[in-house]
Amino acid sequence: MTTFRRYFIREFLKYFVIILICITAISNVTEFLRLVDDFYDKRAPVYLIIEYLLLQSPRVILYALPFASLFSIMITIGIASKWRETIVVKAAGGSTKKLFSSFLLLGLIITLAALVLGETLVPAATRASTYTRKVKILKQSPKIIYKKEFLWMRGLDGSLVRIEGFVENENRILKTSIFNFDDSFGFEKRIEAKEAKWEDGIWKLNDVTVFDFRNNSTKKFESLITTALEEPNIFREEIKRPKEMNFMELYSYYSRLEKAGFKNLKYTVRLYDKLAYPSINFVMILFGIALALHSRWGGGMRAAGLGVIVSVCYWVLYAFSISMVNTGLFKPWLAPWVSPAVFCIAGSIMYMRIKE
Repeated sequence: MTTFRRYFIREFLKYFVIILICITAISNVTEFLRLVDDFYDKRAPVYLIIEYLLLQSPRVILYALPFASLFSIMITIGIASKWRETIVVKAAGGSTKKLFSSFLLLGLIITLAALVLGETLVPAATRASTYTRKVKILKQSPKIIYKKEFLWMRGLDGSLVRIEGFVENENRILKTSIFNFDDSFGFEKRIEAKEAKWEDGIWKLNDVTVFDFRNNSTKKFESLITTALEEPNIFREEIKRPKEMNFMELYSYYSRLEKAGFKNLKYTVRLYDKLAYPSINFVMILFGIALALHSRWGGGMRAAGLGVIVSVCYWVLYAFSISMVNTGLFKPWLAPWVSPAVFCIAGSIMYMRIKE
């Protein structure tokens, strides 16, 4: 049994690596074609294009892992059935159910690897790829920088602006500080606002305190118009996206929004999705084993075709559960776990009913 187990694990890993390479290559080619006009217009050096595509690869691999897990186990068992290798195992007194149970441990290992990858390499590489494309290739100077959980930017009037966060769906900025300087770069004025909201094409500061250092005075205003801030689109383009943050960074950002009284369902779903998504790898291997050992389809392309059907069903259920967050049917923390839970339960039932 040990020999068979090692043989099938080698076969699984072979298909697993091939599928990951193919998906990553297809994704990189698609990304290159999408941006080829930008690369050509800016006369981007080949090494920068390669650097950008390589930095995109970790995120592609992370999202491709579940598909590779499912297709690899389906093809491995499918081909083993086609060539009567499973019959040989049974004839030797072995159990195919017990033989392929070792793949469940492999599924846990891939799940943990995906979790670590998603919390370390993927956010860092995604941020680096964004920087490479915008700054190195498109020659765009970054207008916003991050420091100690705050966003810093140069104001349109030459001031220095610090904001605590941007509420994307409301065009609203959290706690805002605007620092004005004189010609010798000495403090002239500091404006503190609880929030700023984009209304009728202008930024309106609310609950404002103005510290005038030149006249040594302090004034409070219920609201104030400012021309220091750019339009909201600059924040959508420049701020970190959920895919560029790990769990703790996204949790910290979401917590600041929540403390300020704003709840963004998209960020909440993405937050818990960072924990739920890696578990799909284990679920797909479990479901793939149960389905393949029940199926009489044989191996090769038929097994891969069955894997495609399973994947489509999985993502339809996932999209449905996420959409139900907006209707209130599912809580944001629950929605990302619905698909893994349903397929895990179905896979477990099928696995327990495998006949030897």
